[in-house]
Amino acid sequence: MDRCVLFAGKEYPDGKDFALAAAKHDRKAVISVTEMSKASDEGQISEGIYPAQWTRNSPLSARSLILQAENCCGAFQEAVIIFDTNWYSGDFEELSPGVCSKAIDTMIGSYTHLVSELLARFRKKGGGTLVFVLKKNSSGEASSGGFSKPVSILAGMAEGAFRGLGETLATNYAEDESLRIVLTKADYGTTDNQFANWLFEILDAPNSVVGKYDPKKGPQWYKMGAKTSKVGLFNPFQKK
Repeated sequence: MDRCVLFAGKEYPDGKDFALAAAKHDRKAVISVTEMSKASDEGQISEGIYPAQWTRNSPLSARSLILQAENCCGAFQEAVIIFDTNWYSGDFEELSPGVCSKAIDTMIGSYTHLVSELLARFRKKGGGTLVFVLKKNSSGEASSGGFSKPVSILAGMAEGAFRGLGETLATNYAEDESLRIVLTKADYGTTDNQFANWLFEILDAPNSVVGKYDPKKGPQWYKMGAKTSKVGLFNPFQKK
């Protein structure tokens, strides 16, 4: 396990399936936690999986998260940031000033600060892969009127911000050959285990299967089930 990947956005234990999939694909995994008390005495959650504390409302904690990851397993070249709309929805149902402020810190500000620190770290270390994982907002539960049960307004709004962040980065860094932006999404009902294993399969696919960027379509989100030979990791400058 020479490679290491950092996971943030769906704290352990809820995001454990992503870390387990990483270990299955020959990687050490560092995953964000809200409290370090979740770690074992040896500093590992399980073999090859390490916790790192991330305090969402602290910009400095984003840098600390990266430093913790490097202390656990050295330099890392992959970071996976996860936004699961339904996972957030139940915590941010009320449109009160306090809940709105917490929602912005948790679901928007924290990702912005972390992405900024990751980009700076990758530049310093010579490059890396930044993966956006978006889990679709629909609950899939039909109401009496025949419509899907909606998520909270704040979670839905933050999902749009996460999508915008990924697409803007993919566009702005399209000409940076040292940085790879990967935009992926999952439909409702797709388990983390299923999605994470598919994700690492496409990350490990040889360059010959990496799709080419189409400037007419712009940044594309790819979901599980796409044929590997047609999956486009957002990097338009692959050598022909």
